[in-house]
Amino acid sequence: MKTTRLTLFFALLLVAAPFLAGAADRPNVLWIMSEDNSTHYLKLYNENGATTPNIEALAAHGLTFNHAFSNAPVCSVARTTLITSCYAPRIGTQFHRRSVSATMPEGLRMFPAYLRDAGYYTTNNS
Repeated sequence: MKTTRLTLFFALLLVAAPFLAGAADRPNVLWIMSEDNSTHYLKLYNENGATTPNIEALAAHGLTFNHAFSNAPVCSVARTTLITSCYAPRIGTQFHRRSVSATMPEGLRMFPAYLRDAGYYTTNNS
């Protein structure tokens, strides 16, 4: 009987938790990038493309960029542009697998820094 009550208590708590938590004071942001893809090869954009159920599910409930194109033929350069909002050749990051790290211009802050300043947790733990 005691176990049943305890189980019932936790079940009710689990159901009520979202209502007790209150509204967030800022939106949740989840930024996932799936790179080195082509509209030619994904079923999301081409019925003959590869089936990618997780990407398709995220797209169905999220945001897709249907008319966005890479500014570079290699991923590292394109990633740098997305994270800094700067065209890679202007800041010296246009070289893929360069042996020397590029020094960012003074005052340049990357997108995650702005999120951290706003109180968000950021990671690139991939």
